[in-house]
Amino acid sequence: MSRKRMKTASLAAFLTLVVSLTACGGGNGKAADNTSGGPSAEGEGKTRMVMYDWQTSDTAMTRIGEDLAKEFNALPDSAAQIEIQHVPGDPYYPKINAGLAANNGPDVFSLHAAGKMKTYVDAGRLLPLDDAFAADPEWKERFTSGAFNLLSFDGKTYGIPTSFSAAVLFYNKDIFDKYGLKAPATYKELKQVIQVLTDNKVTPFAFGAKEAWTSALFSELVANRIGGDEPFNKIMNGGGTWEDLSYIKTGRIMQELAKLGAFPEGFLGIDNNGMVNLFKNGGAGMMVTGSWAINQLTADDSKVKSAVDIAKFPTFEGGKGDLDTWLGQPSFNLVINAKAKDPDAAIRFLKTWSEDKYQKRIVEEGGDIPATNVQLDPEKVPELSRKLSDQMSTMKGMFIFYDQGLGAQIGDEYNNTIQAILAGQSPEEAFKELQAYTERYRAENK
Repeated sequence: MSRKRMKTASLAAFLTLVVSLTACGGGNGKAADNTSGGPSAEGEGKTRMVMYDWQTSDTAMTRIGEDLAKEFNALPDSAAQIEIQHVPGDPYYPKINAGLAANNGPDVFSLHAAGKMKTYVDAGRLLPLDDAFAADPEWKERFTSGAFNLLSFDGKTYGIPTSFSAAVLFYNKDIFDKYGLKAPATYKELKQVIQVLTDNKVTPFAFGAKEAWTSALFSELVANRIGGDEPFNKIMNGGGTWEDLSYIKTGRIMQELAKLGAFPEGFLGIDNNGMVNLFKNGGAGMMVTGSWAINQLTADDSKVKSAVDIAKFPTFEGGKGDLDTWLGQPSFNLVINAKAKDPDAAIRFLKTWSEDKYQKRIVEEGGDIPATNVQLDPEKVPELSRKLSDQMSTMKGMFIFYDQGLGAQIGDEYNNTIQAILAGQSPEEAFKELQAYTERYRAENK
């Protein structure tokens, strides 16, 4: 994920993983591959450590990470060597959990923020970074304001972000110019754009719901624009209700968009890759997804690389949300196993990720938003990233992707709820069921 967002595991699968995560050593989970200690081929006599990430082999973050590891391993005064292993897709969390349950997991690994990370904190699997920050306050001061808000629990910080991501409304300037359109700032304007595009046989949105998170992301922006921050904040804090009118209205809007022809035919069977490919091949006027897609949309094989532009998600008449409130999160967060073979070396490795040279590369090559206060070269930063940074400079607030902030159980159920609504279930019934599930889950896990 450089950032492609991972599909979250199903509820049943995750419950199984939690059992594995909290099990004592010697359980059925096998140790993750190649995580044993001992010297490496490149560093005789040095402790061999392993980092897991969810990258594929063809991303900018992959290249950056491998270069960073080579530099780290070449340090003459380092007592450790680190190997990065890529585990993309659904096997990622199961592999981590199996290794941790056997007390032989990776020394360093990537985790999603907030609720996802808290699962590992509560299980005692992560090393707090507070002592390291106290020993090197300049390290912590490198990071942007609020960088650790979603990585801290009960007064302790457990991870560092390497970048930030935000949900963006991408649009095709060539298509918009052809039909005399401008980026919509309100829902009324958005419906007018949809009408013009459908009248001209152009698919308004590249959109898919086969992977529930993609459609849920879209809906989370709708919900915030309608209800503002309060309904979700209450739920995040253990109260509130999914039967709030703002969520019911969100479900109705999602169904209305589908009826207006805003989404491609067969969208329930389109996954994230299909959605992105539809837009990058010029097959749709707009797409709502994360800033991690910038690198794909501006790649050499993208037919829209010179036509793609970005806009803020529209507001709704009478809505409490603000145009300058963004959906996003700290992304590609790195944590240290509480039982890492060499915690000091692991901390030193994390520090390397926040050095200026690598933060610049994350922006320049990956198109992400930097996690530190690094000075960037405007000539090297992708134009879309610069535009996004400019738009976010007036940001009034940020709320996290629901499946990250609420954790896998409730977060995934929200995703599935939006998927069900798009498949035809009434919003009232769907959110009533989600509220009942949420109450039941919280009562069982007090």
